[in-house]
Amino acid sequence: MKLPTILTSLVVAIALCATIYCTLALKPNSINAFILFATWLSAPYLAMVIGLYFLHKRAGASVYWCALAVLISTGGIIYLLDVIYWHRDAQGAIAVVMTPILQMIACGIFAPLAWWLSRSKGR
Repeated sequence: MKLPTILTSLVVAIALCATIYCTLALKPNSINAFILFATWLSAPYLAMVIGLYFLHKRAGASVYWCALAVLISTGGIIYLLDVIYWHRDAQGAIAVVMTPILQMIACGIFAPLAWWLSRSKGR
């Protein structure tokens, strides 16, 4: 594996661990609720790791794809920390549930840019 892919996987893994910690901070009332929230909040990170794996396996994940994964991972953690710890609100639960959706929207917006930049770099 190339160094950017390894570092990106490390950042995404740290973000995944931080997400699990944030799930514990929500204090779910049962193990099933914890598993549901943890799975839902971890879905974007798992999708990014799987995507980077297949990109690396096929042609190598470019720096642009790695930067996109780091950007989305850190953005999601900062958003969760803001909603859960820094600016608590009565509607915070809705914001927490929306986090993976917002991360996937960001990925959908910036993925074509990363694809285009990685293609233009190869020419």
